[in-house]
Amino acid sequence: MVHFKNLQNVFQRRAILSKEKILQEKIHYHSIAWEDVQDLRDRIFVWDFSQQRYRRLHSYVPFYFAVRTPMLHVQYRQGVQREIVIFEVSRSVLKDQGVVFTDGNASNQQLSKFGGEKIGIRPATTSDGLCHREYRPDGPYGTNTSRSNLYADVAFLERLDWGIINDLYTIEDKKERTRIKHAEVLIPDLLPLGRVQEVSVSTQNMVQAVNTMIAECGLTGRIPSAIYKPSLFF
Repeated sequence: MVHFKNLQNVFQRRAILSKEKILQEKIHYHSIAWEDVQDLRDRIFVWDFSQQRYRRLHSYVPFYFAVRTPMLHVQYRQGVQREIVIFEVSRSVLKDQGVVFTDGNASNQQLSKFGGEKIGIRPATTSDGLCHREYRPDGPYGTNTSRSNLYADVAFLERLDWGIINDLYTIEDKKERTRIKHAEVLIPDLLPLGRVQEVSVSTQNMVQAVNTMIAECGLTGRIPSAIYKPSLFF
């Protein structure tokens, strides 16, 4: 999900950037995220097997498996859903080097809201099938009872709760269902616009606005034109 105010930067950069890359390149952006959740994500580090090092969770571009997520419902309640643009990519991206995925919101790692503990996570691989965590200096101190696992191989897709993820009517009824609904695909650093398969918006006026911007940025024919797809929205 991208807010329309960020769209020009995305088109000019020819890529969707991670938060870390946005900050490194000093790009001004309009955030739709909750700051307390962003603070949690800032304390989460993911082991990169290809580079043999930990990298910040904020160095990944997050996508959802689900449509009509609770996060989108928040935008709907706030009256700004019409300003949201949804980019769709093929699930083949899961086989790209460094891409990992989760079985729920990646920020759910039992971290305390105001504590200083951090966590390093090694995603599950086919060698042992387990997601390993290390809290520093110790912990966890959070009161939430659930954690989201990370996976580094498509063989683990069967561990996701597809019943909840694909349930179009799951909004914010229970915390655990909300966590699961937010299962993520985490793409290192950036996603080139050439990988985008569909650009969807919730109003006909937004179709015109986005396609005008696509033309102004010299991307006509190079990325899909925006389409009106109300089934993705509330």
